[in-house]
Amino acid sequence: MGVESNEKALKFQEFLMENEIRAFSTESVDDESLTVIFRSRIETDGQILPLAIFIDTSIFIVIRTQIIKNIPEDKRARIREYLNTLNVRFKLFKYYMREDGTIYMDVTLPYLDEGFDPKMVQLTLSLIVQHFAAVYAEIMEHVWGL
Repeated sequence: MGVESNEKALKFQEFLMENEIRAFSTESVDDESLTVIFRSRIETDGQILPLAIFIDTSIFIVIRTQIIKNIPEDKRARIREYLNTLNVRFKLFKYYMREDGTIYMDVTLPYLDEGFDPKMVQLTLSLIVQHFAAVYAEIMEHVWGL
């Protein structure tokens, strides 16, 4: 099991190698979908945000960025409401908070194996970086209640 068992993950790994992109570590998940996780991080406003690309045998690729962990219980309802406004404002980026108070932003891309284009994943990563450059400070203002 691993990258070689997942056609899209194999194409993405080959793309990374061909383009000498070394910003990712790879983890194969022992599941029925042959999930491969490509982990990296992005920097915005002096903060390092963990990023993971989940490539499995479904038609979906998920690019997930962790924004912040441990939101206090008393702020969660207000912040969930704000995250919903972000979801209305932005078509591509979907924000949510897990029960543990961690905020994530996901981008989901649909691809059949034969139509998968790693360049579109790279383009989406660029869009994520640009998006955070534009809205990360605003998000943090809402998180901290400034």
